[in-house]
Amino acid sequence: MANRSGSAPRGFLSTWLGRLYIAAVMVGSLALAVWLFTFIGNGGYTWRTTGVIVREARFSAPDRLTLSVNTCNKNPEVSRLVETDVDVQVEVVADATPFLYGGDCGDGIGVQLQEPLGDRYVVDMGTGEIMSVRRSQSP
Repeated sequence: MANRSGSAPRGFLSTWLGRLYIAAVMVGSLALAVWLFTFIGNGGYTWRTTGVIVREARFSAPDRLTLSVNTCNKNPEVSRLVETDVDVQVEVVADATPFLYGGDCGDGIGVQLQEPLGDRYVVDMGTGEIMSVRRSQSP
């Protein structure tokens, strides 16, 4: 349909304001992409996460446990330790970084108990599972 001057109507994107809008979107997208790649490349954002699964529990002394977790140098630590007459419940936290997988290597965490483990169970609070406890081998 022609306007009064006889030329076809122009769409918004063909006007100077539309071109400015397109340029702003392109520059913003480029800036976001550069920031995102820089963010990811420098390790991204790290936070502490629960739910770290305890792979194995060992004891070398009656009142000392060593927990093995697959966190691969992500600063694991015991966040909660609850000791009862029946069990020892542990929850482990570690760093988490989006888009970066820490690998498949293990870390060990030492846990000092208030009393010897004895016949008590060790429970991973992250999964609710009872852990089998092994005695550490002496060199």
